[in-house]
Amino acid sequence: MKIAPYILSHGNWVSMAEFMDLALYDEEAGYYSSNIPGIGFRGDFSTSATMSNLPARRIINLWRESSKICGRKLPIIEIGGGSGDMAMAIRREFSLWEKMFARYIMVDRSSSLRKLQRLVAGSAVSICDTVEKALKKVNGCAFIFSNELPDAFPARQFVFQNGEWWELGLAVVDGQVIRQADKQPLPASTAFKHWAKEGQVIEVHDSYHKWYAEWQKYWKAGTMLTIDYGQTVDKLYYRRPAGSLRGYKAHTLLSADELPSMAGMCDITADVNFTDLINLVQGCEGDTVQYLSQRDFLLPMADLSKPEEKHLVQEGGAGTYFNVLIQRRFNN
Repeated sequence: MKIAPYILSHGNWVSMAEFMDLALYDEEAGYYSSNIPGIGFRGDFSTSATMSNLPARRIINLWRESSKICGRKLPIIEIGGGSGDMAMAIRREFSLWEKMFARYIMVDRSSSLRKLQRLVAGSAVSICDTVEKALKKVNGCAFIFSNELPDAFPARQFVFQNGEWWELGLAVVDGQVIRQADKQPLPASTAFKHWAKEGQVIEVHDSYHKWYAEWQKYWKAGTMLTIDYGQTVDKLYYRRPAGSLRGYKAHTLLSADELPSMAGMCDITADVNFTDLINLVQGCEGDTVQYLSQRDFLLPMADLSKPEEKHLVQEGGAGTYFNVLIQRRFNN
């Protein structure tokens, strides 16, 4: 993907969020359109679903608890299901009775991923391109979950310099694509006040915040489970003055400055500000929220004799670097 002509045709400055959206989701050259096999051990990155069935077992356990509260088996909506590994792991862990009566819907923005999911899952699941459509299919009541979803949303990037926040974007200077600061209106985020230190770079998943707000009115009751890497705002950028925006190619880390030359060929991500996500839930009247580490979430069902399960609950590693948000809506 040639990013310089695009930047020049858009006033010679585009935000990092706009670049990320193009690099990941462009229908012809975006990473999620043209490099779908890049998930797993032989790909560019791995998810917990490709390592172990422990997350699937724990998700089913939470689904059963939520269904019991609702008095019926809640339909399951998985958002951003990737190659379908988690969906198939959950289907394998279901009892025969649950397979017959628990409806499973996958939601994905990428048309290429939806085609892959249909190929992998067949008639076992339904496929939608938006959460709104999925919720309409089940009359608004559902168990909703995602694994590594918010981090894949385009993130805006900001730097604090000379006592002000400036937005970082891409510009073409002397034939080279570089990151350049520009004065832009700030979105809502707890990171601005907490990390107002000279030279500090932060990210805001403003696109996720807006997306989340758009479909909340369609969700009447159930549970929403969000699993991702990141921290609460007070810990998010500890020893990370350059921020967390990065890429992965063949499990190799790429810096933010390397991303323009790899547009469309690598995954791009940024750590999630869970304080911002908690605030989103608290803005939904009547909902309750629970925040915990992946370790605390998975440990009750983990078999520590299995190395892959031990890895997912390891302190100081995946067990604490990944965190979990559980939103419950049963009183609306």
